[in-house]
Amino acid sequence: ALAKLRGVDEVVTTLLLNFIVLLFVSAMLDGPMKDPGAMGWPQSPALPDELQLGKLLERSRVHAGLVGALLAALGCWALLRFTTAGFRIRAAGANPRAAAFAGIAVGRTTVVVALLSGALAGLAGVVEVAGRTAYLTLDMSPGYGTSGIVVAMLAMLHPLGVVAAAVFVAGMLVGADSMSRAVGVPTYIADVIVAVSLLAMLVATMLTQYRIRRT
Repeated sequence: ALAKLRGVDEVVTTLLLNFIVLLFVSAMLDGPMKDPGAMGWPQSPALPDELQLGKLLERSRVHAGLVGALLAALGCWALLRFTTAGFRIRAAGANPRAAAFAGIAVGRTTVVVALLSGALAGLAGVVEVAGRTAYLTLDMSPGYGTSGIVVAMLAMLHPLGVVAAAVFVAGMLVGADSMSRAVGVPTYIADVIVAVSLLAMLVATMLTQYRIRRT
């Protein structure tokens, strides 16, 4: 909130705070949260079986967290579409100056959205631990935050579009791994395809702001 009041972009401050959070988690895994039976490896104790998420498909990694993710996307869409709070959020995001002129507390709305986003990110972390690894490590994320930015941009910030964009990006990454093992295709081809898709979306979004007329 203080950074927003001083005109600092909240995306930049959030990215910079990631390093602080990672160091804090590292200190916790080497301290109070360290598993005594991990043979010195910095990780938390494993969750009991009753706290872990069940598998939706046997002999696969698809677990009940998928249902939670779909419900979260649906809930965010309903919040933005049918509530006054959602209207304030959309107005503050579309044009902060116009929203402030209309009486919307842009700073408070930004803080609320940041807290809601952090809660969803925390929920995603809980699902990742409870559904896949069963314990917390510092390197359990191979770059989910960066992938989340790409997914959000491909979805044009639409909550339901995020589902389709996430399936596309996940299919590219997982498919590239399978092709690499099967036919020797470099896994970097997935990064190239996703990057080209993102650039195409950004260019298309920019071009929609202009209208070509015949004279």
